[in-house]
Amino acid sequence: MKKIITLLTVLVLVLSSVLPVYAADGKVTYSGNAGNFVFEPGSEHSLTDLFPNFKGIMPGDTLTQKITVKNDADNKVKVKIYIRSLGAHEDSVEFLSQLGLKVSKSEENEMAYMFDAAANETAQLTDWVCLGTLYSGGEVNLDVTLNVPTSLDNEFQNKIGYLDWEFMIEEFPIEEGDPKPPQTGDNSNMGLWFALMISSLAMLIVLLVWRKKDKEDEESAVKR
Repeated sequence: MKKIITLLTVLVLVLSSVLPVYAADGKVTYSGNAGNFVFEPGSEHSLTDLFPNFKGIMPGDTLTQKITVKNDADNKVKVKIYIRSLGAHEDSVEFLSQLGLKVSKSEENEMAYMFDAAANETAQLTDWVCLGTLYSGGEVNLDVTLNVPTSLDNEFQNKIGYLDWEFMIEEFPIEEGDPKPPQTGDNSNMGLWFALMISSLAMLIVLLVWRKKDKEDEESAVKR
């Protein structure tokens, strides 16, 4: 099964303000529910904005945004997740062409560059690129670096740039011999919960017996 979800990312340039400090990571989560992705954190510019660190940028900045792509579907399927770029919106091409963008993926403690070009281009992400095969709970991390030249003209002050990415999912059944997916349910402490249930039941019985004995003692006292 293939599902394609369009992601609208947003880059914002504000030359006249002080550079804000952000610490949030971008997150792309495949929920498995009708093939849906969840994009976080979003912003006032777009609900699917993944780049809180690329706001209020200034000439000479080099900024990095971490994006975690995760499979949060159940354990019955494994998925391949793909990404591609559709480039900049028409009214953003001139602005984003001034900025350099790099996208890299962590692979066994090494960074493999997937994209290295002007931000308005599609370049190495013109065609679908597979981010990996992810079992339930699995994830892959992307580092996106934005380079802003010191020569950027003041005509781009307060300019907003829009860039479209798409994500695609392929689902496959779990096969014999596949690595065992991590447990994602709430059954990791079933023994503890069972013991607590038995203890609670025993305490309830004791309380009922105690209450019955008190009632019998009261009735005996009345008869006397």
